[in-house]
Amino acid sequence: MAIELTTDQARYIARMRVGRPDADIRVHQRSWGVIVEVRRLQRTIALVAFDADGGVRGDAPLRRAA
Repeated sequence: MAIELTTDQARYIARMRVGRPDADIRVHQRSWGVIVEVRRLQRTIALVAFDADGGVRGDAPLRRAA
């Protein structure tokens, strides 16, 4: 199933990327929507989940790995 991002979702991704031009963005598709992961230096620095119906599930702070 292909999921098309809404304008708000695309803007959210753009805001996640501000200040991190060297970061990689990875998208993981799920049956309920997609998970967008921002990675830098092989570490996840931001996550957000988008519903297929256009909703945004908020990002939660990640603890720093040891």
